[in-house]
Amino acid sequence: MLWYKAWLETRARFVASLSTLTLFCGLFVHHAVGMMRPEWKADFNRLLYITQEFMAIMWILSAVLLGMGGIVHEKTVGTSSFTLSFPVSRTRLQVIRLGVGLLEAVILGVVPWMVICAISWGAQMPIRVTHVGLYPWLLVSGGLVYYAMAVLVSSLVEGEYSAPAIAIGLVFLSTIILDSWFRRLDVWRFATGDFYIDKKTFELAGDFPWLGTLVCTGAATLMLVASTRAVQCRDF
Repeated sequence: MLWYKAWLETRARFVASLSTLTLFCGLFVHHAVGMMRPEWKADFNRLLYITQEFMAIMWILSAVLLGMGGIVHEKTVGTSSFTLSFPVSRTRLQVIRLGVGLLEAVILGVVPWMVICAISWGAQMPIRVTHVGLYPWLLVSGGLVYYAMAVLVSSLVEGEYSAPAIAIGLVFLSTIILDSWFRRLDVWRFATGDFYIDKKTFELAGDFPWLGTLVCTGAATLMLVASTRAVQCRDF
């Protein structure tokens, strides 16, 4: 029941985000591929990289929306007493909410690329397996930092509009700061694959990004643990 409740809370945002991402990426790639020849490999690889950049913007904003809600938001609208009346701990409520959100975030990163793959195969310009697997991996593992940031904000800030505004502001602020002074730590560039792309052939190259994945996952985990702790200590 709790899993279903968490799904109902995010269902509209998830479906809207998935539809927007899938339609945009599918139409964008379909239109561009229709003007290419099969032998234009470099241009096709560049198209995939540009698509990943656009997708990263939309995915991160979608992840921020998925991170909104929770018990603190319910306190604002006056329904937190109902949720807290369930015979479960706040920690379990938070973990279930996070589990549903993480699953939705992964789906948002994988489904659009499956559509892109199908369109490319239909146009006789098949995508390399490394692209199909690595682009969604980079998008989700890097983007989870922004999802965790949104969850943390929603666990600390009340208000239906205050929390999303602060979370989106932090996304842009952190991206500007990291890109300006700490570029090697820029999560945005990691999520788009900028660190692993050959700018001449636009092929993904280099070793598998284990270190970047671990750093992003670790940062996201710390923020999610902090959000759970904030909910535990809050007076409702």
